[in-house]
Amino acid sequence: MDLILANRALVDHHAPPGGAGGPAPATGGLVEAVRPVLVPWDGAAGTTWIGAGRGPHDRAWTDDAGFELLETPAGPIRHQRLYLAEDDWRGHYAEVANGFFWPLLHLVRVDLPLKLAYYPTPEAPSDAAWSAYERVNRAFAGAALAASGEVCWVHDYQLALVPAMLREGGFRGRTGFFLHTPFPSLAVAESSLPPPARARFAAWLDGILGADLAGVQTEADADRLREAAERLCGARVEGPDLRLNGRLVRIAAFPAGIDADDLARQAPAGALPAAVPHDPALPLVVGLERADYTKGVPERLAAVSAAIAGGARFAYAGFSAPTRPGVPAYDALQAECERLASEASALAADRGLPFVQSREALAWSEVLALLREADVVFTASIADGMNLVPLQAVIAQSSRPAGERGVVLAGRDAGVSSAYAGFEDDGLVALDPLKPEASKRALLDALEGRPGRVSDRLVAAVRERDAHAWGRTFLGALDGA
Repeated sequence: MDLILANRALVDHHAPPGGAGGPAPATGGLVEAVRPVLVPWDGAAGTTWIGAGRGPHDRAWTDDAGFELLETPAGPIRHQRLYLAEDDWRGHYAEVANGFFWPLLHLVRVDLPLKLAYYPTPEAPSDAAWSAYERVNRAFAGAALAASGEVCWVHDYQLALVPAMLREGGFRGRTGFFLHTPFPSLAVAESSLPPPARARFAAWLDGILGADLAGVQTEADADRLREAAERLCGARVEGPDLRLNGRLVRIAAFPAGIDADDLARQAPAGALPAAVPHDPALPLVVGLERADYTKGVPERLAAVSAAIAGGARFAYAGFSAPTRPGVPAYDALQAECERLASEASALAADRGLPFVQSREALAWSEVLALLREADVVFTASIADGMNLVPLQAVIAQSSRPAGERGVVLAGRDAGVSSAYAGFEDDGLVALDPLKPEASKRALLDALEGRPGRVSDRLVAAVRERDAHAWGRTFLGALDGA
C-alpha cells in the first residue's frame, strides 16, 4: 500500500450526500502533478491519500476515522481526512506555513521584501503557532503510522516535520519527501532569519532529512538544500547526498510535469471566456496564475503597459485566481495589481485596444481555451518551484498548426525555465521580471514570434517529462534509496 500525505485533501465536499453539486477538486501544482500517479484501491492495496478535512460537509461523507472512497479518473482511491482543531489549523496554516515559510522559501536570488514593496517579510512563528504546526504534523505522522504502508510519500513544506516523526515512530516502509516550492538561498534569506526564525527553519529542514529521499524541483534547489543542511543541521555532503546521524539521505532533483495526454484531449474543445473580446486582427496576450505575490503579476502588468505605451498593438487578457483568503499579506499585492491594471486599462482604452485584468477563477475549459488561442502566454513568476502553466500552454498550443502557435514566456527563477533551458528557439523563453526593460523587450519579441514559436520538439519534451514520468522516477529512486 502506498500512502500520500498532503496538507490538502484531494477534493472538498461542499454539499451533503444527495445534495446539489458535486465535490470540489483541489487545484494547484501539487495536485496536478500527483493525480496521475494514483493507484486504484482494491480493498487491500492501492493509494491512501491523507489530507486535512476542510470542506464544509466533509464529515458527512466519511466514517468516524475520516475514511471514504473517492472516485478519480484512475479509479477509486481510499482517502482519509484529518479533522483538526481550528486553533491548530490557524497556527499551522496561516501563521507558520503562509506567514513564514511561503515567503521565505521563494528567496532564491533576490531579497524580495527589500526589492518589492508588496512582498511580505517572513514573520518568525510564535511559540504557540509553532506548537500548532508540530501538532498538525504529528497528526499526519500518526495517521501514516496507523496505516502502516510500504511507501509514504510526504508532500510539501506544510508537512516537513513528518518524515522525522515517522522515523521516530518506527515506520517500517520507505519515506520520500518532495518540496514543490523552491528551496531558498541562505545568503539571500539571512535578513529574514534572526535567531528564533533560524532555529525554526533548521528544525523544519531537520524534519525533511528524516526521509530516505528528499526531492526538489531543480539542481539549484538541491544545491541550496545541501548547503543549508551543512550549515544548519550538521549534515555532511557525500556526492549528491547527505550523511546525518549515521545515515544517508538521498537528495535529488525531480522536475514536476503535467498529465499531457489528458490535457491534449481536453484542449481543443473549450471556448474563450465571454469577457475576452477576440479580435482576429490583434495578437492575444494571456496571463494566468493564482493571485499570489510570487507570481509577478505587477511586473507583467508594468511590461504590458510599457509595450502599449511604446506603440505595440495587441489584446490582453489576464486572470488571477483568488488564493488564501483572509491572509493579510495579500492585501498589498491586490492594491498594487489594481493600481497597475487601472493604468494599463486606461492606456489600452486610449489606443482602442482590448484589455481585461480580472481576479477570478475560470472554468478549466476556459483556461485551456486561453492557453490554446494565445499568441503570447506571459507568465512572470519572480520565483517558483516549477510553474506548470507554461507546460500546460505548450500542450494546449500543440492542437494548433505549428506555424500558427504562439510563444510562452516564463520567469527565469521558475523551475520550468531551468528544466527547459535550451528550448528558447522552440517557444519557451525565460525572462527576468525584475528587469522592466528586458520584460518589455521579451514581450515585443514574442509578439513577433521571436526567437521561435512552440515547436514539435518542445511538445515532445513536455510529453516525455510528464507527471507519470515524474512519479515513476521519484518512486523508483525511493525504491533504491
